[in-house]
Amino acid sequence: MSVDAALSTRALLTPRQREVAALQRTRGRARLEPEEAAHLAALHDGLPERATGEDEVTRLLTRSVSRELEIPEYYRYTCLHAYGWYLDRFPDDPVAGALLALRVTLVDLLDVERAAWAVGERPERGDERIKRLEDAILAVGGTVTDPLLQVRIADLVDRAAVDPELARRAALLAESTRFPRSPLHEENVFLRSVQACETLFFLVRRLAVEVAAAKDEFPARAAGRLELAGGCARLLNDVFHVLLTLTPDGFMTFRDYTGAASAVQSLNYHAMEISVYGYDPRKAEVFDSVDHLHVLDTPEVRDHRPLSAALADTADVRLRDGWHVLDRALSKWRGNHYRFARTYLPAHTPASGGTDGAAYVKRFVKKDACVAGADPFGGLPLLSGFLYR
Repeated sequence: MSVDAALSTRALLTPRQREVAALQRTRGRARLEPEEAAHLAALHDGLPERATGEDEVTRLLTRSVSRELEIPEYYRYTCLHAYGWYLDRFPDDPVAGALLALRVTLVDLLDVERAAWAVGERPERGDERIKRLEDAILAVGGTVTDPLLQVRIADLVDRAAVDPELARRAALLAESTRFPRSPLHEENVFLRSVQACETLFFLVRRLAVEVAAAKDEFPARAAGRLELAGGCARLLNDVFHVLLTLTPDGFMTFRDYTGAASAVQSLNYHAMEISVYGYDPRKAEVFDSVDHLHVLDTPEVRDHRPLSAALADTADVRLRDGWHVLDRALSKWRGNHYRFARTYLPAHTPASGGTDGAAYVKRFVKKDACVAGADPFGGLPLLSGFLYR
């Protein structure tokens, strides 16, 4: 069974688990009746923390509605615990694992879009969205993870096609993260785009840490990893192009359903910026105001020597060129983010995280205020792992 085939089947879930998934997916989590939400929470909270087998799958499907766990709204919305679970299965190669998770996310959204098109829903700009998704999936598949052996993500997908356990993991990742808050079709695009960006924030950060560690002793490997980081940053912009197929009116139809789930709360994003550019003192207020972001305001993290400083004086042409590619791609993504906030949020409308929307995003487009620490090991291993709450 191929990974893509696994994504389209529900055979890996028990009848009870299919009901649990359908309950959250059909009307949207925000429209569950109180007794339904309580039932789902009880299912999760009644299982052991280290559940296995069928119980592990049930916990995966219901963790975001737990009433015992203190989960920030952003992580209840994005279900990033499932990505953490998936990446735990790739301890020796988390970069390949994250790229496979990214592909699972995009393929699942493409399936949802094609299904809507097939039944005549014809989402606005849906044909363009499908084309952009197809292009992004091809770009992910063509990403080279091992320059020496020329191994691409598409090759790993082919290997997964004959590995039932890998196919099962991919299918479970898709099943346990496809839970929008509303029944509105367009929210699937937003949710999947946010999840895809989270995997890419992790990838850029992880690769930045690897490059900084290898640049002196293993410059060829460092250059290869930096090239891959630049490719991941370009993929961030590919994902954003998919997101931009939403119309402002379409975005506003579901925005209120997302509640207080704000990307300002993203550990992966802030940690990526620290690992690449250094600590930004202007974010201290944000870190202080959000409990789970306090960890990014510790002296160890503040003193982290970012990739920008590590490569500032490099004489290696490949490293210098690779840095420029990465920096330009991330700058383009920040510009896209600002334009999205300016276009999709009505004037004077605050963002879901309580910030002033587009004006907040604009303040951080340029990285001139970032301060480079001196410790190449500062904040590790925090800055090299996939982060969620």
